[in-house]
Amino acid sequence: MKRCIAILSVLSIAVLVSAKVPRDSIYQGWNLKLDLATPIMELARSKGRIHSYELATNVSLLNRYYPTLEVGFAHTERLSAENAVYKGDGGFFKVGLDISALKKAGPDNQLYAGIRIAYAGQRYNLYDVRVLDAYWNPEQKKDFRGLSHHDCFGEVVLGVQVKIVKGFNMGWYVRLKMLFTKGKDGQLLPYYLPGFGYRQSTNFGINYYIGWRF
Repeated sequence: MKRCIAILSVLSIAVLVSAKVPRDSIYQGWNLKLDLATPIMELARSKGRIHSYELATNVSLLNRYYPTLEVGFAHTERLSAENAVYKGDGGFFKVGLDISALKKAGPDNQLYAGIRIAYAGQRYNLYDVRVLDAYWNPEQKKDFRGLSHHDCFGEVVLGVQVKIVKGFNMGWYVRLKMLFTKGKDGQLLPYYLPGFGYRQSTNFGINYYIGWRF
């Protein structure tokens, strides 16, 4: 986890420094994007129990390289897990780099491939957890409140962006997500990870963005 945080810190600083490069042949502006797909898809899939939101920004360098920062949060309301009921709130941020295959198309129209490294943290409660008594062996149900956990994961992304009108664009991202952190034996881990989805070794994600270029 410390290694993950160190990498995230270095990449975040690189993104912020890139944003302050003077506008010339190196720097072609920056984008602010709002994801519309994730809130709708998560609400539909969870029947209204998961609320997840995400913003992204990137900087255009040499019309090909796009240092990227993505931030968001998620709220989960009494989601049924395998042997418990889960409720949690948390946030995440991702830093990475996209490379465009359409350098001559300009910063408004792009075909991306990129990587991300991400950090997610949350506080959560688990209800009705099935527990066996070590001595009498009857099954009981217990509640565990005020738990917290932090996770690190990586992503490989493919994306497209097209210009709609001057300064306004839209696009898609498709993501393969890989979870790096694992819990200890017997640890009560969160069932859902902000920015990642349900806890498993890999996940897929789709984002539909509307964006503004400055």
